[in-house]
Amino acid sequence: MPRGARITMDEKGQRSVRSLEPYRPKGGLPDGSFCKRCGIVYRNKRWQLEHVAAGERSEEVLCPACQRIDAGDPAGVVTLSGEYLGKHREEILNVIKQQEAKHREKNPLGRIIEIKEEDGRITVTTTEDKLAQKIGREVYKSQSGELHYQWSHDQHMVRVDWMR
Repeated sequence: MPRGARITMDEKGQRSVRSLEPYRPKGGLPDGSFCKRCGIVYRNKRWQLEHVAAGERSEEVLCPACQRIDAGDPAGVVTLSGEYLGKHREEILNVIKQQEAKHREKNPLGRIIEIKEEDGRITVTTTEDKLAQKIGREVYKSQSGELHYQWSHDQHMVRVDWMR
């Protein structure tokens, strides 16, 4: 069963999987489909970072991450605040960017949508909730402070707040 799915009962009592992720294709995609914007490839029911020859490509689509970016619908929001942030801004931004690069090697759908700085805060929006959690955890591990998670029950989303 895919991650983030619930089992529901059909009318005839058969179990079926209902995905909570609105940007995943319901019927799946043909192998070799590729994102026309970022170039990742759909193979073996997963999005992967790989080069595909023009003859192997079957269909141009938008991957779920690019769809989220277009819709302005983040799956994770990380808010960093506190006096410490101003003094160690570059170091913390490096931790964030390193975590995205590390996460993207395993899952190319996990990306940072935007890093916005205003009023002494840094807000990072991500295309995946797991990436937001990992960013918060890594900033906490490297810089200490207070870390709080808040999950949305009706949507596939997490808010992560770090303060020091």
